[in-house]
Amino acid sequence: MDKFEQIRMMELVKVEDPDADGDITLIFQEDKKLKIKIVDGKLSSEFI
Repeated sequence: MDKFEQIRMMELVKVEDPDADGDITLIFQEDKKLKIKIVDGKLSSEFI
C-alpha cells in the first residue's frame, strides 16, 4: 500500500466519468490524480 501513501488522508475533490477508454480519474487535494482502469480483468491504477 506504499504506492498510495502520497494520497493518504487527502480529501477527494472530484471523480471524472469514464473517458473513451473506460478509465476513471480520481482527483485529490493538491491536484494529485489517480487513474483507475481494468487491464486483463484486474484493476490497475497509476498516478498522472
